[in-house]
Amino acid sequence: MIRLVLPLILLILAGCVPPRAELDADRMGRLFIDAVQRGDWPAIDRSLAPALVASPDYAQRIENVRVAFPADPPWSIRLLSSRQVLPDAKDSDERAEMQYLYTFAERRAVIDLAVVPVGWRTVVPATARTPRRESAILTEKPEAPPPGAGGYEVVRVYKALSMSYTEVTNEDSAAQSFWAPGRTAGQWLFLVMAAATPVFMLWTAMRVFRAPALEGRILWALLCLAGAGTAWMDWTSGVTGFNPLSLRLMGFGLEKGPSPLAPWMVSLTIPVGALLASLRLAMPRVRTSP
Repeated sequence: MIRLVLPLILLILAGCVPPRAELDADRMGRLFIDAVQRGDWPAIDRSLAPALVASPDYAQRIENVRVAFPADPPWSIRLLSSRQVLPDAKDSDERAEMQYLYTFAERRAVIDLAVVPVGWRTVVPATARTPRRESAILTEKPEAPPPGAGGYEVVRVYKALSMSYTEVTNEDSAAQSFWAPGRTAGQWLFLVMAAATPVFMLWTAMRVFRAPALEGRILWALLCLAGAGTAWMDWTSGVTGFNPLSLRLMGFGLEKGPSPLAPWMVSLTIPVGALLASLRLAMPRVRTSP
């Protein structure tokens, strides 16, 4: 039992680890957002990806984001999510997508930022006698100095591809609350079905353990906890979907993204294993003990 419970605990703890962004992408992203808030156009222009500069209205798009910022500096900045998108068969460029929560004195905002790598730099840190020195952008990654040798650091250079600013109002937060009013009878029925799925799985697993005539009871009991095909629902809007290729344990999911604008998501997995075990128990010569 310990061998089964321990991996499950480790999996749950892994899901609680805060998001982490690629260090250079995160550093550039925060500097770019700060430049936009301050309206530092020289710094903004130096940080723009060629694909963004090629857009005829890029300056107006950035200005629309800039005027949405409060004048005061943020009280806190929190990275909500981050992902590194690699090139695929469609020849799309590599990019890093990050989402931040900025908290100001009287408001909060979710900022989505996409940056693309454009090369590498070597950086000689500042000392008491010399200022910080950076090389030009290099197309190939230079070889890093041996550990402890000092000298320079190798950093990856990113430039901004897109940015959006979404203010989080009290009404927005209330609308995403799980117990917000307006849920339909169909939504509550879906929630009850989702919550009943693991109950059915565990009940069937107990019946399997109480069937001494059933060969391979442990394997059948483990199979009871497996499901295939996942139906999900956006708890705020009631929009539903189905993924037939999904494989999950315990059959029930209830999660909310880190953003205050993210909705609760309810999901259930068809208890295929428990259904097969129920059919097996219904066959002649297999009975549960009283």
